Amino acid sequence: MTPALSRFINCARWIAALFVVLQHVHALFVNQADIMSVRHAPPVYVWWFFATYTFAHGAVVVFFVLSGFLVGGGVIERTRAGKVYLRDYVIDRISRIYIVLLPTLALVFILDSVGRRIFAGLNIYEHPIYHGVFNPLYLLGTIVNLQGIWLPTFGTDAALWTLGMEFWYYIVCGLVLLPLSSAYAADARWAGGALGVVLFVALAIAPGYFLFGAAIWATGAAIRIAPRPLVRSKWLALLIWIAAVTTLRLVTRGAIIEDHPRMELIDSINALLFANVLLTLRFDQGEGFAWCRAKFHHAMADFSYTLYATHMPMLAWIWALTALLLGPDWRQSLATPLHYAWAAGSVVALIALSYAISRVTEAHTADLRRWLRRVTPGGAPATAAQSVDGN
Repeated sequence: MTPALSRFINCARWIAALFVVLQHVHALFVNQADIMSVRHAPPVYVWWFFATYTFAHGAVVVFFVLSGFLVGGGVIERTRAGKVYLRDYVIDRISRIYIVLLPTLALVFILDSVGRRIFAGLNIYEHPIYHGVFNPLYLLGTIVNLQGIWLPTFGTDAALWTLGMEFWYYIVCGLVLLPLSSAYAADARWAGGALGVVLFVALAIAPGYFLFGAAIWATGAAIRIAPRPLVRSKWLALLIWIAAVTTLRLVTRGAIIEDHPRMELIDSINALLFANVLLTLRFDQGEGFAWCRAKFHHAMADFSYTLYATHMPMLAWIWALTALLLGPDWRQSLATPLHYAWAAGSVVALIALSYAISRVTEAHTADLRRWLRRVTPGGAPATAAQSVDGN
């Protein structure tokens, strides 16, 4: 992977996570119902433009493309090279998901259980958006990553729906590509491939985003092996993508995006044009975009997964504290400077808390992988250079 591409991916990862957090905070604390009828200060319009469902949902599409590129593309390269990969691949994927998922579910269980007691009557945990989500069956379903596919996500952490899909894209990809690898016996290759197909069909028939999301994920994987870029200029590729998502932001609303035929068209445009940026940067031997070179992008990317996974149960507590301190109806009144300050402070607090959590979870992913390779039978541990995707 070129330095230009690696730096851009770091930027995209944390910015996408921030868009999701920003939209969730905005939906709770900033009422801009008068944005089109009353004149506002320029920063208000900036907030209105960026804190939107369009960009938050688009960020999820970006995550899927990146995941396909890093993980699926890495597997394709290994199968084409005839390398043994399945053992280390499974270790890498399980450790990547569960080192954050399991502590996050513990956090959700604790915060939700305590919050439902001490904030009872504030119409937070009793709100219709949380109706039925505290079912213990959903906790078990989320542990095995069936949330968002066959079961709802457990508790207040609705953002975890994407992890269920990501996890099974990982598993299915590793299996269905086995027949293409010369490193395994024929029986093992075809048995693994058949199992992958069966799993995919069982998951794809569920109503929801899984099947379409798989196409987006596969798009990311495909550009990892594309023989040449479609656009030579990285700036042109970036500007085309930005122009498209900006146009989509201005002409769409949440209800339009959630309408499946339109949503799939919007997501396809976003995915293909973002993938085109990655493809162009794959062949860029220069330093890439200057604004991607700052070291803080790498630092932010290192806990972007934790930020995405943990922010919603903590945000529910901030919502409850808001109702307790400022009144249950305060957040619904038209936005004032205090609303914007409260929302911005909430974003900062969520970033800081997520970073702290990541120091005992996500930051130790490599340590967990090394330990799993030591205790898991099946061959010599892979070196860092042998990692399937470096993520």
